[in-house]
Amino acid sequence: MSTLSHSKTYQIRIDAKEKQETFAVFSDLGITPAQAIKMFFTQVRTTRSIPFPIEHKPNARTAKILLASDQSKNYKGFDNIEDLFRDLAN
Repeated sequence: MSTLSHSKTYQIRIDAKEKQETFAVFSDLGITPAQAIKMFFTQVRTTRSIPFPIEHKPNARTAKILLASDQSKNYKGFDNIEDLFRDLAN
């Protein structure tokens, strides 16, 4: 009895420059784009996470809106966790 792979095709869209630059890196590493994607998927399954840091860096407009919103709500600030818990207990 043979085991058949149930592979699926998945398509993504990237712009031409992004593709060219990324595929050049894969070529330098000696791997195909398909191998790179399979490696990424393997790491996601193994680590149960995205295998690289993802950081949110809001742009200046977003930061300005958030800061303005915070000031209008009169939020309290605390220098340490003990002060926070002391305030919560009162």
